[in-house]
Amino acid sequence: MTKNYDAIIERNSFGGMCVNTGCIPTKTMVASGKRAFTRTALNDAEIVDANLLDNDPRNVSDRITAYALYIDPPLGRAVLTEAEVRKSGRRALIGRRPMRKVGRAVEKGFMKIIVDAQTRQILGAAILGTGGDKAIHSILDVMYDRAPYPVIQRAMHIHPTVSKPLSAAAGARR
Repeated sequence: MTKNYDAIIERNSFGGMCVNTGCIPTKTMVASGKRAFTRTALNDAEIVDANLLDNDPRNVSDRITAYALYIDPPLGRAVLTEAEVRKSGRRALIGRRPMRKVGRAVEKGFMKIIVDAQTRQILGAAILGTGGDKAIHSILDVMYDRAPYPVIQRAMHIHPTVSKPLSAAAGARR
């Protein structure tokens, strides 16, 4: 049986370093073990560590919201949905690619990339299909760099992988 442990990180008794914008609590809880958001808690600890030990002013607000659903086929998602972008009134380009055009895919599904029409930065993405939970990381890397979508479109991806058709989805916009 695996035990779960909690660690309390305390800078000193009169303050501390907060992973959230604008607050300075005395303690930050970092949960470990087999819990739903262990990776998020680990990233919180990395942010605290960067601030305290490396003088690197990282913040939780810099984190891009992303998740995977381990269903069959898997879903990888990042930040905004098409509906959220439309509701905001922001002009967007939307690239789509059906999974039937992906050599390794054996089921139905899709890739969708939502891009700000003015800045050309990726606002969100969804990949439902074989490897969608892994391929979303290619998009996240470009989002963290705040690079324009053609970076994915122009990249030479390994064939036949699920990441390769992302370049076509990035180019198929309306």
